[in-house]
Amino acid sequence: MRVVCNTSPLILLAKIGRIDLLTQLYEEVIIPASVMDEVGAKPSKELEEIQALLQSQKLQLQKAVKQFLKGLPEDLGVGEQEVIALALEKKADLVILDNQRGRGIARERGLSVTGTVGVLVEARDRKVIPSVRRELDRLIEAGMWIDEVFYHRILQEFGE
Repeated sequence: MRVVCNTSPLILLAKIGRIDLLTQLYEEVIIPASVMDEVGAKPSKELEEIQALLQSQKLQLQKAVKQFLKGLPEDLGVGEQEVIALALEKKADLVILDNQRGRGIARERGLSVTGTVGVLVEARDRKVIPSVRRELDRLIEAGMWIDEVFYHRILQEFGE
């Protein structure tokens, strides 16, 4: 499965020590160049982990062709624009994107979309991680806001 990943899922998964889930769950993980620019805006432990995966070629750094960027809303973030453009260009099976507006635009263009929480749910379904609750709690500790109703619905639907 070919996926294109945006900034926040990449950073959040690295912050909770689960960046490896991307390479365990998906055969090809594409990171847009603009996403790496955003990730690299300030040095961090997460940046080092992501760069190490790029150097090991477990993640692929790519830049979208301009023709695929045309027609995307200019007020959408640069990272979101390039994620959607690359997903269309590379015929990706899935886009990993947390931004609600970006998710809607991706769906309008026929792309399948998930987010950071969706990656955790898939990892739990495939028995790569033992608990969704533990990882959701770690995401919250790392700074991700998760609606309380959504949090409990995820646990109810997908188990602890």
